[in-house]
Amino acid sequence: MFYLVDGARPDILSGLVAGGLLPNFARIAEEGTYRTATSCFPSTTGPAYLPFLTGHFPGTIGITGIRWFDKTEFKKSRVNRYAMRSYCGPEAALFNTDMPDDKPTLFELMGRAYNLYNMITRSVPDEFDLGKKGKKLLYTRAHFLKRHHPVDLQGHQRMMDMLRSGNDFDFLFSVFPSVDWDSHYYHYRDNRTVEAYKIADQSLGEVREFLEKKGWWKDTLFVLTSDHGLTPTHSHLDLGDWMTAHDLKSVYYPVIWKRAPKSAVMISGNSFGSIHLLNHQGAHVLREQELKQCFGDERMKALLGEDAVNFIAYRGEEENSFYVENDNGRACIRKSKAAYSYHADSGDPFSLGNDLITKTHREALESTFDSPYPDALVQIAQLFQSRRAGDVVVGAKRGFDLRDFWEYPEHRGSHGSLDKDHMLVPLLYNQRGWASHPARTADIFNTILKWSGRKVISGEGESLF
Repeated sequence: MFYLVDGARPDILSGLVAGGLLPNFARIAEEGTYRTATSCFPSTTGPAYLPFLTGHFPGTIGITGIRWFDKTEFKKSRVNRYAMRSYCGPEAALFNTDMPDDKPTLFELMGRAYNLYNMITRSVPDEFDLGKKGKKLLYTRAHFLKRHHPVDLQGHQRMMDMLRSGNDFDFLFSVFPSVDWDSHYYHYRDNRTVEAYKIADQSLGEVREFLEKKGWWKDTLFVLTSDHGLTPTHSHLDLGDWMTAHDLKSVYYPVIWKRAPKSAVMISGNSFGSIHLLNHQGAHVLREQELKQCFGDERMKALLGEDAVNFIAYRGEEENSFYVENDNGRACIRKSKAAYSYHADSGDPFSLGNDLITKTHREALESTFDSPYPDALVQIAQLFQSRRAGDVVVGAKRGFDLRDFWEYPEHRGSHGSLDKDHMLVPLLYNQRGWASHPARTADIFNTILKWSGRKVISGEGESLF
């Protein structure tokens, strides 16, 4: 049984547990384990579901944001369903077919698998998709009326209806979206957000009581996590408008039909942006030298000088080399087989304190877990595997985000970047004695497979026991 409390911050959840406001989560923590894990980059709903449902990161799957752009497909034809995507609307239904066929999900591997409110529903029969009926209307009302809790309450009721009907299950994946929504529109400490945490806690209490009476709880693995954290936002820089104002006319959602664009900008979580330059021959992704020719040194300096911009990242000339720049200078990240390194070129943009050379991805996580940018080396490398990551990736500073136009209701909280408060998520499970090394949400995939006696599958995640 998997509870995804979308947007839950580990400090808030642990504080509410300590304060006695989440007694059912507290009971799991006492009997099992409560810890913190890292999400992925971009740390945003949809792409950040991929690690625990497939064991792979967004760059591996090719879904590099809640909105993405494919320069190769766009330059073939403007009227091309694979040229760009926004899962914030009708195109959300394409998430399943956008995923590679050779990357199975837990729904396809776990037998009798039920889903609640999650957009990844490939191979889930309609009768097992508990939130499908009426979801569009329910979500639309929640969005425009900012009344989010009825979504979570109805979702819980649908879970209970399924259980009371006598159905058994091998896997039950339930999303509670209201913590994320309330954090976006109010504050992550707002009373309405706290109430959303309590709804998820109360849901677990009722579900557990039912399963205990059935004699099933003792044989149930319970896992709770989130896809991302979130930080408050007071100012917005619209990156698409910025590119247009700097003579690189941009297409971006929902304005995707501009004539002769010179760039495309895709925003996710509002703190993550990918820039795709179109002002060059061919449809290839740009590396450092050609990127600077097409972007222009002065324009790049101007972007880095914006108050809203925390860092930019782009590909180096060598394969599997990447540069990160901000006010603190520039550093190079390299991946060589299983090894990762971080070398200060003109500064230390990720504030790691020194150069790093790590032999494995796990060591790279351990070396950065307590830094301001946990797992940054691995996450930059995985994202740029995909051409859909763009030519330049932009992360916003705390307090700012990268989208303003057509953002209603206004967001007062944002996520998506490599900031530790976006990347760190709670991880709660009813087991003890598992691996104590730093964990990723990608580790949950093979943990669940192994727990259920199924074969683990090679990916970015490893079983926690």
